[in-house]
Amino acid sequence: MQEDREYSVYPSNLDILSSFRQFDEYLKINKYKPQEPKSDSHSLSLHIGEFRRLHAENFQEFMRLLETYPNALPIYVHYYWGKNASLGFSTIINIRKSGLEVCVRSDDLDIISSIHDHVKSFFQASNPGEDVSAKVSKYGLKKSIFLAHRFDEYGNDVSGKLNTFLRRLGFDVKEGSGYETKNIPDKVAQKIHSQDIFICIFTPGDTSWILSETSYAKALGKYIIILCDNQMNLNKGIIGSDYEHLPFPKNVVEKCYTDLIYCLPL
Repeated sequence: MQEDREYSVYPSNLDILSSFRQFDEYLKINKYKPQEPKSDSHSLSLHIGEFRRLHAENFQEFMRLLETYPNALPIYVHYYWGKNASLGFSTIINIRKSGLEVCVRSDDLDIISSIHDHVKSFFQASNPGEDVSAKVSKYGLKKSIFLAHRFDEYGNDVSGKLNTFLRRLGFDVKEGSGYETKNIPDKVAQKIHSQDIFICIFTPGDTSWILSETSYAKALGKYIIILCDNQMNLNKGIIGSDYEHLPFPKNVVEKCYTDLIYCLPL
């Protein structure tokens, strides 16, 4: 099956090379590899002038050409990715000055939806009148979570209880490595990339790096859930009031478990 989506808006100063790098990194993290097509129907082309067009033989060569000609337009990418013989997809990403067209073909509807959502996020695409801040649906998500929290005694205690609870529900849970900085280390960024769901826990103290990680997850189009100790006066507008905000009493994060279950894909 195939789903086509067209967008008439993307930033005029969009870093197209960076967008393709994010797409490539997402594929690698999710263990998709470029596949040799069974026919010559694939195409990787860049217009680098009114009368010049370059064609790449494979995706790696396409990325090298795009590094050399980052302002090339139009760009047309039709290629195949797979994990094994039965699980994979093909994409068409057609970027023009007037807009963006994305086509995804696969036997798995969840794969189609996920690839479309991530490409839309990476290329910051939208249409006039569309609610670009709409909350990501929990349906079709993998049971993978990145858990952001403070690394003091209280933050570790709350996250430890929540981590155990989520693992018992069958979720793969990853956390940072004790970093508390506004600049997100590459290893932490890769973990956020790899997980479909982002849960952040706000407890008293400096939470600037949690806000940084949450903003990063938001830019990636992750499904975000916010847990907050009700001693704190968290301004929902900082992150976005459209996300789930679940309060809990001091030292009793278990009080929000019932509401949390309703927010998760089970």
